[in-house]
Amino acid sequence: MSVSATHNLLGKDDFLKLFVKQMQYQNPLNPMDNTEFASQLAQFSSLEQLTNISTQMNDLLIFQNSLHNTLTASFIGRNVKYGGEHEGGGTVTGITFENNLTFLIIDGKTKIRLSDIKEIS
Repeated sequence: MSVSATHNLLGKDDFLKLFVKQMQYQNPLNPMDNTEFASQLAQFSSLEQLTNISTQMNDLLIFQNSLHNTLTASFIGRNVKYGGEHEGGGTVTGITFENNLTFLIIDGKTKIRLSDIKEIS
């Protein structure tokens, strides 16, 4: 997310400030109904929990990607056998990432999808 896009987003603190202002300036002759008040508090709580879940899911995704990259890097120098379009084997000499896919470079020339690896030794 870009800096300008982040700057325009409202956070939970902004919603809470807005809610407090709404309470301060409500019409004393027609105050907010208790049910409506409870409903808005529940919505705010739900928003806060969804924000927390979203943050935790992003953190989990970052960790998962890091773990995947570490595991893939451990293949360098190892002998593998692969299937897929072309069957064969060789030594992993490099790794490349393209369009959210991981490829292993075999013997410096053959590019194989990670999912096509059948055996590692």
